[in-house]
Amino acid sequence: MKFFIRNLKNDQWRVREESAEALGEIGDKLAVEPLIEILNDENWHVREAAALSLGILDDSTAMEPLINMLQDEKDSVRYGAALALSSVGDNSAINNLKLAANDESLMVRQIAEFAIEEINSRTLE
Repeated sequence: MKFFIRNLKNDQWRVREESAEALGEIGDKLAVEPLIEILNDENWHVREAAALSLGILDDSTAMEPLINMLQDEKDSVRYGAALALSSVGDNSAINNLKLAANDESLMVRQIAEFAIEEINSRTLE
């Protein structure tokens, strides 16, 4: 795991992207903070991979940074953030997801609606 965390700072964006994906697959919560840090990466592929991995890791520490990613310039990143929030989010994410449900991108709108349903279903349990 340390290998992948170290590679989040690699000069090659593909290495950073693949490392972010691998950290999600490994599933160790020690990767949460390093993944949050690269949500500001200059490359949207890396930001998207980090968001999706944070959703897999399902740690509430990532909720606020993921909410911020709903404003990303790239629709794929907004999609990844909304999908991650379907796992990580709680009721405090709902208003931001409602805004995302009006996104210009159809895929973002659909996944935001899904995330809202997921969060609501968890609060009913």
